[in-house]
Amino acid sequence: MNPDEKRRVAVVGAGVIGVMSAWQLAERGFDVTVFDQWNTPNDRGASAGESRIFRTVYKEGAEYVPLLRKSLQLWRRLQENQSTKVLEMCGGLMIGHTWQADVAAVIDCAQQTGLEHRVLSTAEMAEEYPQLGLDEGEVGVYDPGAGVFRPELAVLAARNEGMRLGAAYRPYTRVLGIRPVRSGVMVDTADGPEAFDTVVVATGPWVNELSGLGRDLVVPRRLVAGWFPARDVPLHQPARMPISIRRHEEGGFSCFPVLDGAAVKILPHHLPWKDLDAPEDLPRLVEPETVRAAERAVERLMPGLEPTAIRVSTWTEGFAVDETPVVGPSPVDDRILLAVGMSGQGFKFSPMVGSVIADYAQTGSSDDAVAVMDSLRFSRGERS
Repeated sequence: MNPDEKRRVAVVGAGVIGVMSAWQLAERGFDVTVFDQWNTPNDRGASAGESRIFRTVYKEGAEYVPLLRKSLQLWRRLQENQSTKVLEMCGGLMIGHTWQADVAAVIDCAQQTGLEHRVLSTAEMAEEYPQLGLDEGEVGVYDPGAGVFRPELAVLAARNEGMRLGAAYRPYTRVLGIRPVRSGVMVDTADGPEAFDTVVVATGPWVNELSGLGRDLVVPRRLVAGWFPARDVPLHQPARMPISIRRHEEGGFSCFPVLDGAAVKILPHHLPWKDLDAPEDLPRLVEPETVRAAERAVERLMPGLEPTAIRVSTWTEGFAVDETPVVGPSPVDDRILLAVGMSGQGFKFSPMVGSVIADYAQTGSSDDAVAVMDSLRFSRGERS
């Protein structure tokens, strides 16, 4: 290759991970082409659903905190560059008993990292956040470094920022295969093959088609959310209600403040997230028993909401077997970079996933890589 030529990178998938990778790669001078079988943003993959959570005190472990802090800086830069507000910092709560694993993990993370937080008693929660019903003895762990995303607008902003820096997008172009050859990596589409120096696989729930990991390591799952009318809308908007994650034997869920002017979004955790053979198998019609189970949880734990879902939505996400993202070189060929299996948690730190991917494309390593996300862990026999 002529040393004056830009290295060509293909990004397959234009959800939040793909557009963030394209932004970071284009910013570093790569010649970037992004392929997606649909347009972007869309409602088919994991970058949908009106709202997503950002949090800094992280129940998944203190090792993620540096990634989250740097991601917040990049989110703010994206908003400034695109003059678009996609993240509103409203604080966040983990609610439950201190003996529950996730509540204890959040407290432990805050203590390990020195992150600002407050542990609010049942009485303090009732006074400060009457929207959220607690049983006696439960607590709320408050994280001031949390907020709520508008995911579709976030994807659009990152896509536009990448395009501003020179990334090219090819919507409605399905990638049929990726083939390493001596001179690079071939990307096959219906229009024929095209050669790149590096290919980034950011296919979300379509992970099994191109990742080379096998169908048993990352699987697509169905997520279902419902929207419940707030009796006092201002009390349930971000200015007065944080995002929250609820742990309760009668109904665990993520709770999002009102963004549509009427309703709070509830994403149940106590209902099974069904595995799918393929994202195309996603049923758009939600079973009545699933909706009723979410309504019972709302009736029990959200006193300010009407316990009737006025709309429901369903989408897909790719989950690794250990529910930890897979980021780094493919076990097939290190010119293929994986950013897959986000397992429901990748949106918040997607800018830094993109940065880590750009590091790998540039130098073959990344100081910001999180060890538990190592893309080669399964091939080394570390499968859990």
